[in-house]
Formats: sequence, structure tokens, C-alpha cells
Amino acid sequence: MFSATETAGLEEMDGKSDERPICLDGTTREMFELFLEHTFGRARTGQYTIEELSNFLHLCDMYQCSHTRKFVVSRIQSTRYHFHPAQLINLAVQYNTSAIFPFAFKQLVDTPITQLTAQHRELLGNDVFTTLVYVQAALEEHRRIVAAEEPKILMHTSDCQDPVGCNEDWHAIWWNGMAHFLLDGRNPQPYREAVKRFKDLQFGRVSGGCKELMFKIIGEGAAFNHADQFVDEACNRLADKLIFEPSLEA
Repeated sequence: MFSATETAGLEEMDGKSDERPICLDGTTREMFELFLEHTFGRARTGQYTIEELSNFLHLCDMYQCSHTRKFVVSRIQSTRYHFHPAQLINLAVQYNTSAIFPFAFKQLVDTPITQLTAQHRELLGNDVFTTLVYVQAALEEHRRIVAAEEPKILMHTSDCQDPVGCNEDWHAIWWNGMAHFLLDGRNPQPYREAVKRFKDLQFGRVSGGCKELMFKIIGEGAAFNHADQFVDEACNRLADKLIFEPSLEA
């Protein structure tokens, strides 16, 4: 190809020499080197930085590299705990990568608003940050309701000799135990951890059968699962609004 150009008297083509490199507009040297690392089987064993992953995704989208894009997304997923959820959400929205959005949003929901910096809020964008504020407020209200309203013992088991005392102690232990774990101002516990700690308490006049029955009801999670379902729904709505998953040919 190059020799044919010379004999035809045409201008020297890009790529024949170092003096005439092939220019890839919008692609930095670092971005292309990441692509070469993966394409020629020399992918590093260490961790990519968030900037490298962002550049990698940019390159994949620019040149429609679906196979390489899947590799980058898999690397993000395998190292997702190394990055702040705001960084992951920014990547997901900027490069339309829905696979990493749910994990990042759920991690964000568990992050106190006071721990988010101005930079984090900028990465999240207005839609995500506003939704986050409403979701955390709703979850806090739900947490207070669960803490204040214990599941009632509607039917006592055959080994319960003191139904009145059983009810009274169940109410007291719920308030002093479960409610304390959920509403602790210094170290509030998530639902599952709160239940785990609650099981280890002394239950006074609550019979063994009634205790077993109530923990079976708690384990079914009617109240607790409501919070998870609410977060899932908010997450899905955001993803549908903000992310358009590209369909690239391999």
C-alpha cells in the first residue's frame, strides 16, 4: 500500500514513518495504550485508576469496541469497592453503563449526606443527588416506624404460660433492643444486623415458642423488605431516566 502511493506520486500516507503518525482525534496516548494492553493480551494485573477507566470507556464508545467495553465494565465491577459510589455513578451515567449503576446507588444510599463533598455532588448530578436526599429521608422515616411499632404476637404458642407478660416483655425488649439498634445516633445498624443483635438479647417472659414464631415472621421481612424494594424502585427509575445502554456490534 505504501509503495503504491510512492509510485503514484501521491502524498506520503500517515502511519508509514514516525514523522507521519496516524492521528486519532480525541484519543490520548494513554487511552490508546490501555487499548493495546487489553487487545494484545498484556492487561495489567494491578488496579486501574478511575481516570484510566473513564478514558478506556471513552475510547470504547468512540470506536465501537464492544468486546473491550465488556472487559472494562468487568474490571470496574471486580474493583468496585475501591471507588467512591459517586465516581461509579458518574461513570455509569456518562458512558451509559447500567451494569454498575445499581451497586453504586445502593452504596450511596448507605452513605450519610454529610460525608458527601461538593465534588461528590458534582459527580452525581442534580437528578441523582435530589433522589438520594428523598430516598434517605423516606428510609429514615420508615426506620423510625419499624423501631416504634413492634410486630404483635397475635397468637401465643402452647408453651406460653403468661400471655400478658409475654406481650409486655416483647414490647419492652423490642423498644430497648431493636429500636435502640436501629436508631442509635452514633452507630445505627442496618435491618439485618439489628435483627442479628436482637436475637442475642434476653427475652424475659417471652416463651421460647412465641420467640421462635416472631423471629420467623421477622425473617419473612414484610417490613424490612419494604425498604429494599423502595431503594430498588428508585434506582431503576433513575437508571431508566439517565442511562441509554448502547447496542454495539462485536
